[in-house]
Amino acid sequence: MENTARQIRIINPTKRIENLIRVAAYCRVSSDSADQANSFFAQVRYYSDYIRCDDRMTLVDIYADEGITGTEIIKRDEFKRMMKDAKNRKIDRILVKSVTRFARNSLECLESIRALKSYGTSVYFENDHIDTALMNSEMIVYIKSAFAQNEAMSASRRMAVSNRMRMESGTFVPPNVPYGYRLENGELKIVEEEAARIRKVFELYLSGMGANNIVKEMRHTEQGNMRWTMSGIKYMLTNERYVGDMLMQKFYTPQILPLRSHPNKGELPMYYAQNTHEPIISREMFEAVKRIKAERDKNHPKKNTEKLFLQGKLKCRCCNRAYKKRYLQSGELVWICANKGTVDAHNCTSLIYTDMEIKSAFVQMYNTLKQNVKTVVDETIALLNSLKVKVNSGNNKIAEIDAEIASLAEQNSVYAELFASGVIDEITHLEKTDKYKNRITELRSRRLKLINEDEDELCIEKMRELKRVLAESAESITEMDEGIFSQIIDTVFAEADGVLTFLLKCSLELKINVRG
Repeated sequence: MENTARQIRIINPTKRIENLIRVAAYCRVSSDSADQANSFFAQVRYYSDYIRCDDRMTLVDIYADEGITGTEIIKRDEFKRMMKDAKNRKIDRILVKSVTRFARNSLECLESIRALKSYGTSVYFENDHIDTALMNSEMIVYIKSAFAQNEAMSASRRMAVSNRMRMESGTFVPPNVPYGYRLENGELKIVEEEAARIRKVFELYLSGMGANNIVKEMRHTEQGNMRWTMSGIKYMLTNERYVGDMLMQKFYTPQILPLRSHPNKGELPMYYAQNTHEPIISREMFEAVKRIKAERDKNHPKKNTEKLFLQGKLKCRCCNRAYKKRYLQSGELVWICANKGTVDAHNCTSLIYTDMEIKSAFVQMYNTLKQNVKTVVDETIALLNSLKVKVNSGNNKIAEIDAEIASLAEQNSVYAELFASGVIDEITHLEKTDKYKNRITELRSRRLKLINEDEDELCIEKMRELKRVLAESAESITEMDEGIFSQIIDTVFAEADGVLTFLLKCSLELKINVRG
């Protein structure tokens, strides 16, 4: 047999292997519901198994908010983290049980879905059979979320009407108990040790002391867990509950989203009930304090409340308090730490800065930054990119935590089934499930910390944004530019040595010596 050279012909593939779909799930339980189908543990376990059993999917994460209302996204940390990950192009698809689990605010629901679409992320609502990847789904989502929103609004209205009826009848019991009382069987009972301190505050005020000096005295002489502050003293001196009366509906919740409590400044009626509980001070003392306070307010009218651009943007590095404006007798505007003039002023070593000094320091900082973009920004971006090799360093720990959470959720489910079938009693069920729930909460906190520690990509993106803003801005400035300031500066820290530190939104810090 003749030896012949073996010939090999390569047959190229005709079908491309599709990339895995990066899938996440969002879960939310609005209360400690006993409904196992909607419970937090059931949702986490279900989606973990669902995604892992499909070879076309790879699990990115499960985002779960417990006991948080769906009417306002700002209060849902896990939802915001999911949106941030989608923006960073980490998620292709999100699974949600229903529209009501996603959001009860129709406007925020649509805005979130549209934002996710712009990131290339679709959402599938299982119970509603809605897929945002389809062109006709947005209107359906809006209708569903509108129904959910109306349900939340109706519940809020029912609660408001119920509270108002009890106020009118004098049977309303406020959920917040003032210092000096405790709630016992629906009635306010005096806590004598705290009541003695309240009487002392009123006596000190009647003796001629101002709120600031009362704070000093109470901090120096009194023990206990009460945190004595100027605002707390002023509120205490005007609180009608200490004479045994109760002014109800000081706050109200407007029937608009988001459902937030607002001070009642005449929008709704108030209800003043006398002798609803045992008083701590006499009416004569309360009225005397009211007269003295009115006289002092008349002699010391409120100062100019004009809002200036730099307000809220300056902070003291020494005590971390905000800087406040003050006008000198000459009319010059200066900025001073809010701690100055308080009982803790001796601990603060910060300096006073004129408005012109701060604005001139920003001009100098901007011009320096603009001239050194390559050194400060470009090289930092390159360095951060080189460090991105550590991105997967924490994945093993996160995987271990995920495995333990899944195991605990499974055990919790078993005990729930045993209790439902009557195999174990309620006490045993609660002991076991509380232990699992506490452990899962602890694990989720540790997991979130690990995730937040790895912010390389976000930091690089912020540096690129700074570079873009600088490229589109003036080559140099000669006076304060509020627009540029707002785009690149997060906070200005006043140091103790005459230096102003500008914290940029990308977390870089640049120092300017004002007094050098």
